[in-house]
Amino acid sequence: MSQHPQSAGGSPPAGPYRIHPKAIRARRNRRLLVVAGLVLVATVAYLVHWYTHDRFWVRTDNAYVTGNLVPVAAQASGIVTQVLAEETQFVNRGDLMIKLDEHQAYAALGRARGRLGEEVRRIASLFINRKQLAEKLRSRRARLELAEHDMDRYQRAAPSGAISKQILQNTADKIASLDAEVRETQAELDSLDAQIGGTTVMAHPAVDLAKHQLIEAHLEYTRQQIRAPISGYVAKRKAQVGDRVQPGALLMTIVPLDHLWVEA
Repeated sequence: MSQHPQSAGGSPPAGPYRIHPKAIRARRNRRLLVVAGLVLVATVAYLVHWYTHDRFWVRTDNAYVTGNLVPVAAQASGIVTQVLAEETQFVNRGDLMIKLDEHQAYAALGRARGRLGEEVRRIASLFINRKQLAEKLRSRRARLELAEHDMDRYQRAAPSGAISKQILQNTADKIASLDAEVRETQAELDSLDAQIGGTTVMAHPAVDLAKHQLIEAHLEYTRQQIRAPISGYVAKRKAQVGDRVQPGALLMTIVPLDHLWVEA
């Protein structure tokens, strides 16, 4: 068996495959620096990604989407004749969604229009009558004043015998008759003033009541057409053609996209 000669100090001889310890440490340090550099680059990349993107997000395994659900309810009683919005359909605010039978509401609207027209004509005729009575009152007062003036002249001329007693009596009877007519006309005028005094045709309480009844009838008619109160997606549709609904009955729900949030 061959033996390798040892050095004088007793250490193994330096062969062609022996690596100096300093070279080993240098190589190991370079590897550590590379690994540390990669870790540093990865850390910086993660921090940049988190700052620009992930910090705005929350991750959880127990989260769900919720939002403000807008109920669509009937505002009038009636029978559903058309349903124009289906489940998950997107609707815009004001879109027609459901139609109720509008025949009764339309008839009531026509009656309200007729009542308003009748009241306007009736009150207008009262104003015309008042104007005519005022003219009649002025005419009768003028005739009464003329008769009283004649009576005054006759009474001054009576002592001289220029005026007979019959003329005086006839004039007195005429004054009494004209005075009664003036009082009657004044009473009629006062009665009309109690009905229309201090107002106008369109501002009269009877006409105003008829106007409000017409407005209410028109609102009832428009309530037969149920429109989307907000833009969003239809959900929980309950309305079916032929259903009889009452005011407040829930027909469907709208989910607006701008009122959604995540709860975890």
